[in-house]
Amino acid sequence: MHKISLEQWRTFITVYDCGGFAQAGDALYKTQSTISHSIKKLEKIVGSPLFELVGRKAVITPFGESLLSAARQLVTQADNLEHDAISQKSEVGHTLNIAVDTLFPRLLLTDILHQLTDCFPNLNIQLYETVLSRCAELLEDGTVDVGVASLIPKGYIGHWNNPVELFAAAHPQHPLFARDNIQLSELENYRQIVIRDGGLRTNVNSGWLGSRNRLTVSSVAEAVTCVKQQLGFAWLPSWMLDRSENAGELAPLKLIHGMKRTVVLQATIRQSSIDDPVIQQLSKLFDRYLKQIPQQQ
Repeated sequence: MHKISLEQWRTFITVYDCGGFAQAGDALYKTQSTISHSIKKLEKIVGSPLFELVGRKAVITPFGESLLSAARQLVTQADNLEHDAISQKSEVGHTLNIAVDTLFPRLLLTDILHQLTDCFPNLNIQLYETVLSRCAELLEDGTVDVGVASLIPKGYIGHWNNPVELFAAAHPQHPLFARDNIQLSELENYRQIVIRDGGLRTNVNSGWLGSRNRLTVSSVAEAVTCVKQQLGFAWLPSWMLDRSENAGELAPLKLIHGMKRTVVLQATIRQSSIDDPVIQQLSKLFDRYLKQIPQQQ
């Protein structure tokens, strides 16, 4: 049995948001002493102070701040579950929870989901865009049933894979753009747009972070925007470079020997969901599309 209740986490978040015990009590319709007792009990369980009192203000400690994001996610998920449970009174809707790495071709993904919803018109889909280790965490936590990413959890099996080619790309007015046979080492002198690992528990270095000057973003779409605004270069998937809306604003640099990166995205399914008809059909669609268009990016 869990030692910390959802209500205690909610109280913790509210004290931070409101800035004090009395204010949190007003927000939660509880007395200040009740709020104080709940926080003290929580601190005793976790073994470290969560707040320091500065005058009448409750200031979160570094330890408390390290728990805040995960606590918010936990409470939000519980609230969403409660809402879904109450709202689905007449029929239990089927929901597909899927995490897909930001590098996976978006047009290919939408085509697959379109075919899937044709087969299951009443299907609800929760789609998570992830980077690096975040997909594995969502699988391990049971948040998603299917994950498509370069990193999968230990003990899981990849059902199929899709290689994605990445090219160092920049705006045509970038200083490197007009040059030929650019060495990788030369890129170190220019700002790189980096897509950060979305993991909450782990953080993986992609191994391509040679530049000393970086601008870090959260997705391929954000990286493209920054490159088009001439903020630096980025390693981007070929399917993004091929989009017509990026013509004239985004193109690969001419690296020596046509150098590129390849990331292999794998799909994995939670064992408890593998016999689900929706997930079986999804797996067939992925497999069919990737066989028909093996190099589609």
